Amino acid sequence: MFPIPAHRSLQRGALDRALSSLDWPIEAARRERLASGERVRRVHDSAGLIYVSAGTVTVRAGHERSELSAGDLAILPRAHRVEIRATREASVVNAWFHPSGGSAQTLATFPDTLLVRDFSAREPNMAMLIEGMVCGAAGDSDYTRAGDAVVCSLISTTVVSAAIRLWAELGCAPERWLHQVSDPFIARALDAIHETPGEAWTVQDLARVATMSRSAFAERFTTVVGRTPSSYLTAVRMEAGKTLLARGMSVSETAQQLGYESEAGFRRAFRRHTGAAPATWRGRQRSDVLPAA
Repeated sequence: MFPIPAHRSLQRGALDRALSSLDWPIEAARRERLASGERVRRVHDSAGLIYVSAGTVTVRAGHERSELSAGDLAILPRAHRVEIRATREASVVNAWFHPSGGSAQTLATFPDTLLVRDFSAREPNMAMLIEGMVCGAAGDSDYTRAGDAVVCSLISTTVVSAAIRLWAELGCAPERWLHQVSDPFIARALDAIHETPGEAWTVQDLARVATMSRSAFAERFTTVVGRTPSSYLTAVRMEAGKTLLARGMSVSETAQQLGYESEAGFRRAFRRHTGAAPATWRGRQRSDVLPAA
């Protein structure tokens, strides 16, 4: 038996840590049955997935557009608005979750959309689990047995973990993705930022959390994560702000929750990050909750 190369062993360990941090309790799952040309738009204040059971669809999530065929799976790691349009009669499972525990830090390392082609052929057992995951939500279907909510949440976490593993194995992960979850010192700082994004974090504070000197931490953080600590903190705050706004929190309350000394400061940062003022952005999300047309 040949030994596993050191770099592959490290990659495997990093992927194991990334997957072990994931916890995706399901909030709801809906089956969308669309005639050719029919579309549906949804806005979710948390992560989700789209699985095509049959037919073909075009999926627009944010600024990204993807063509999905039967058996394809797309994971949306953060709060999102999505439009699904059938280019041929289609059946789609659209599920959304509320990631908990250490998931936030790991999910922040993902791009806006994780696309896994031929998921049903590569992971047939997982595809079968998705088909049975339409297991409850207000306005969709009700839980019919005691324990359904727990069972469905375990299924959703298993499915997402398998999909992310396959996504990484297929070489779809961006450069430095595993580095961000494999460096235990930087991971401590990332965890701290995600746990309390409203904290008045300085580079010195984060370096202390990582048990490193300030200069060494700043250099290592930028190398591993691909951006400076302050830039990363702002990005995390903006994503958290989107979620809070989507859940109905006022702009002033959101600014205070995220550690901004003034509402104006939060507004400026949000506009730089999204291209729109907070109230305008929230209005757009609400206007996109349309029935199938």
